[in-house]
Amino acid sequence: MFDPSEAYILTKTGSKGSKSYQVIIVTPFQDFPLLSHLSYEQNQEFTLKTNDFINSNKTSLFVQQNQRNYLFFLSLSILIIMAIAAFFATSPVTTCTFYKSIDKVFIERKSLRGNQVIEHPLENILCFDIQEKQYKYSKLYRAVIVLKSFKEIPINPQYTDERSVRYAVSRILLFLKL
Repeated sequence: MFDPSEAYILTKTGSKGSKSYQVIIVTPFQDFPLLSHLSYEQNQEFTLKTNDFINSNKTSLFVQQNQRNYLFFLSLSILIIMAIAAFFATSPVTTCTFYKSIDKVFIERKSLRGNQVIEHPLENILCFDIQEKQYKYSKLYRAVIVLKSFKEIPINPQYTDERSVRYAVSRILLFLKL
C-alpha cells in the first residue's frame, strides 16, 4: 500500500439494526477495506495507530489481521448443523412382511444407527389402525398394528399422507383376508 492519507471507521447498519465496523485506509489510488469482524474499540485502536503512523516520519507499520477465531466458530457451527442434519437424514428404512405360511409378521427397521426386528404371530393381531398427527396446517398419518394386548406397533414410524396409508392398510387387509 503506497502513500496512505488517512484511516477511518465505516459503520454499516444491517436490516435488523445490527452494526458492523470496518476500517478503510484511503490512498490516492483506491480505498482499502480491512476485515470487518472486529469490535468498534479494536477498530478504533487500529485506526489511531494507522493515523499516527501516517502523520509520523516512520517508514513502516506492521499490521496483522486474521479471522482464525471467527472462522473457527463459523466452521464449528457448520459442523454441528451438518451433524444434526445427518442424524435426521438417516431415518430408518422399514420393511413389513406378513407370512401366512409361518403365521408371523416381521417389521424390520434398518438405519445407520442399528437394526431392529419386531416379530409377532398373526393370530395376535386384533386390527389395523391409522394414527393421525397434526403438523402445522395439515394432518399426517401412519398405519399401526393393534395387538390383542392393545399394544400398538407402528408399521412405519414416520407419518405420511392419508391416501398412501389407507392404500397400504387396505392391501394388508386384503392379503390377510381380515
